[in-house]
Amino acid sequence: MNYKGVYLNLLGLIAFAFFSVFTLTSLALYPTTYTPLYDWLSNLGNIFLNPNGAIFFNLGCIISGLILIPFIINFHRWNPTRRYQKILVYSVIVLGIYACISLIGVGLFPETNIKMHIIAASGVFGTLFLMIILLSIALKEHPQFMRKVLYWGVIAILTDLIFVILLRLPQYHDALADFNPTIPLPGLEWASVYTSLIWIALLSFNMYQKRI
Repeated sequence: MNYKGVYLNLLGLIAFAFFSVFTLTSLALYPTTYTPLYDWLSNLGNIFLNPNGAIFFNLGCIISGLILIPFIINFHRWNPTRRYQKILVYSVIVLGIYACISLIGVGLFPETNIKMHIIAASGVFGTLFLMIILLSIALKEHPQFMRKVLYWGVIAILTDLIFVILLRLPQYHDALADFNPTIPLPGLEWASVYTSLIWIALLSFNMYQKRI
């Protein structure tokens, strides 16, 4: 594999690092006590709640989304043998590009534009959830697909599923629009985002190590 392929395979890890560094920088600049169990991840990008640190979280979302686009397009290199697997991989590429655009949208439309923000955030959660499921099905028999990526994908799927189910319960229906919830749903949001991002980082390492 040429150097360009190696670089593209590392973009998932690079995006994870960018998102984490920018998020932690934003968190360090948060002016009041911040508790992941009760403070939404997106509160970090709210200029009214985090006047000095919001720019870092929002830039982290935008830059990470841009970095991930060529990484996801590179999924075609898996080149599975069966037709249905190929269809699933290319479906994941389409979904992944939409997830990246949604992640960029989270940065462009922070909580101060709550309607657009929820649309963008929902796009990230929904498409990442489907991506992990479909790619796991497509590659589970691939000899170069690491088992640890598959197993971590199951953890990410279950975490996302629990978060989505709770948000659909009547008593939590408007929770996303509440900047200061009294229930620990934001903790599940943090867990959902980071289990999915760790899956992307593991997949990136898999592709780099196996020279996909």
